[in-house]
Amino acid sequence: MSSKIYIRFISVYFFLAFFSSAIYAERIEEEIRVHLPTTSQLQPIYLGKIFSQDAVFDVHYLNQLEAILCYDLDYNGSTKVCQRTSDKEQLLRNKDLTAAFQIQNWQSFGIPFIIKCCVNQKQLTLYLFNVSNSCLKTFGPILLSGNLPQDRKKIHKLADTLHKTLFSTEGIASTRILFSQKTPHNESEKWISEIWECDWDGANARQITSEKTYCITPILLPRADNSLKEGLFYVSYKTGQPKIYFQASKADKAKRISSLRGNQLLPAVSLKRDKIAFISDVSGRVDLFVQAFSPETGKMEKPVQLYSHPHAVQASPTFSPDGSKIAFASNKDGGTRIFVIPIPSDKKRPHAVMITKKNRENSCPSWSSDGTKLAYSAKTNGIRQIWIYDFEKKEEWQLTSGPGDKENPFWAPNSNHIVFNSTQDCNSEIYVVNLNQPKAIKISRGLGKKHYPTWGL
Repeated sequence: MSSKIYIRFISVYFFLAFFSSAIYAERIEEEIRVHLPTTSQLQPIYLGKIFSQDAVFDVHYLNQLEAILCYDLDYNGSTKVCQRTSDKEQLLRNKDLTAAFQIQNWQSFGIPFIIKCCVNQKQLTLYLFNVSNSCLKTFGPILLSGNLPQDRKKIHKLADTLHKTLFSTEGIASTRILFSQKTPHNESEKWISEIWECDWDGANARQITSEKTYCITPILLPRADNSLKEGLFYVSYKTGQPKIYFQASKADKAKRISSLRGNQLLPAVSLKRDKIAFISDVSGRVDLFVQAFSPETGKMEKPVQLYSHPHAVQASPTFSPDGSKIAFASNKDGGTRIFVIPIPSDKKRPHAVMITKKNRENSCPSWSSDGTKLAYSAKTNGIRQIWIYDFEKKEEWQLTSGPGDKENPFWAPNSNHIVFNSTQDCNSEIYVVNLNQPKAIKISRGLGKKHYPTWGL
């Protein structure tokens, strides 16, 4: 296997880690640049200060809730929160809603959407005013608990409800992001990696696994409307070799998905929840495998080799939304490129079509849930950047630039936001970007190297 081949399979085995300073992490954040092919017009929205009406919570707590809602509205890819001014705040202080949302006043400001929030005792009520049609909608009252993690979820849900009301599409504020976090073990000189999850804004981070070994590449079982079954796939080194495990719930013990020999890495799950793809070297080469399964019954079928090529390494599979195709990285034609293959119904080896041609070192593809785009990492002028392949235009374009290797992109359910990790000088943090705003937001906090972020509901 050539040392020049850079794919996620290799990165699983080799990386040294030390902590860099928080100051340097901030410098990386400032220097990540985002390039968009077109400029999307975000809708201005005015979020007034939360007004307290005999609220049992102090001002600091209300400000925290306000900041959560502001973030959700500011980075949802559809709206942009306007700067507050005293004249607008004075209007919203009116207890009389007719006076607070007087149409002529708000038309003169040129802001299409206005939000007024009030907390009475423990109940939050939100008013959304659409200036274009003079429509006023009320949301709530929502009972607040005073427990920030619990109330945070309620605010995220409220933000998604607002997004659905305004744009008739689902928001992503209630989603979560999983990742692996690498830290030094307290009782030895070894490093360990555990699976963590956090809210979409990086807050409320919590550890999922506690194996005190090496756990990486988490991916959630996609939700289904007619099923309550959840689950998590991830890779663990607890037996020495990397094997793929499935954990049905946080209370259940993780189980291996197969008894296949060799190394198994980089699991991907179909949106239909019926197949998992991964790579394995059981045959002596690193090949692509597919395994059928049923989350409802827990049955795992026998893995089937889907694609192999002499003297080549396959890696990083990702399913198309309908589950009929897989994109993956391979060095079968020299440089590491992204290929797409159909999943055949017979035993014939499928024909692989190369889709990335601008860069020789490509890795980590992720297929958007609307099927129109593929995000991946490609070495560009010596640094790994996030690129997008547009299936409709059959074009590839560079999304990010600046220092720090940006890898492991993964799409949000709305096919607009992307999460990825950026590594520089042994520091690795998680960022979120959307295709309507030229800004990368660092969401990870604390010590440790964060890798392999994925998005889930």
